[in-house]
Amino acid sequence: MENEALIFKYFEGTLTDKEKLVFDLLLEEDPEFREQLTFEEDVKQVIREKERKVLKKKLQGFETSAPQAAAPRKPFWRPLQIAASLALLFAIGWYFYSVGSADKMEVLYTANYEKYPNTVYSMTRGQGEDTSLERLAFEAYETNETKSALRNFQELKAKGQIPYADFYLAQVYLANGDTPEALESFKEVIGSNGNFKRESLWYAALCYVKLERPKEAIPLLESLIMDGSYRKDKAKVLLDQLQ
Repeated sequence: MENEALIFKYFEGTLTDKEKLVFDLLLEEDPEFREQLTFEEDVKQVIREKERKVLKKKLQGFETSAPQAAAPRKPFWRPLQIAASLALLFAIGWYFYSVGSADKMEVLYTANYEKYPNTVYSMTRGQGEDTSLERLAFEAYETNETKSALRNFQELKAKGQIPYADFYLAQVYLANGDTPEALESFKEVIGSNGNFKRESLWYAALCYVKLERPKEAIPLLESLIMDGSYRKDKAKVLLDQLQ
């Protein structure tokens, strides 16, 4: 049985005795399986918390707008009460169904996104005497001064002297919430087949998740898994969540 099916049956509480033995063995000996289970549990908890808050708010609204009872209801009204209750349940169920996919994409993005560190420019190089544009760009990047970082990396890209300017410019776009621009920059890095191609596959996939276009993330994650040198395990878990 596939690991995903075992985890699904675990959450459903329908594992057979034989499947429970396999599940426990994987949990003990397979780090990737443990990571996938932990991720599933975290995602479910986030979704449950969000749904509880939304449901509580909606029900409070119904209570506020509901008329106060003035007298005992006659049996004649009982069918109407039942119909109204069913309509309310249907409306709430439809609400969660309609927003569930978008919520899931947001949860998956948040669970997987982390800003990529500066791995190319040593901030101790040249100490305080280095006033190059590259240093200014990475100083702003590391201190989350996004406006300065954006301006400086855009200038570095225009000059074409720094091969990794595109990648870090894409990171700034993503940190700023400008996901479409980030995606285009990551695609440029992937197309150039140069430095940070593998990392760009991962972040481009996250961009598609953020933009609620999961089908377009799938081939990028598959390429990353086949390559096997960057975020392979995380890519596998995310891919399972999107399929």
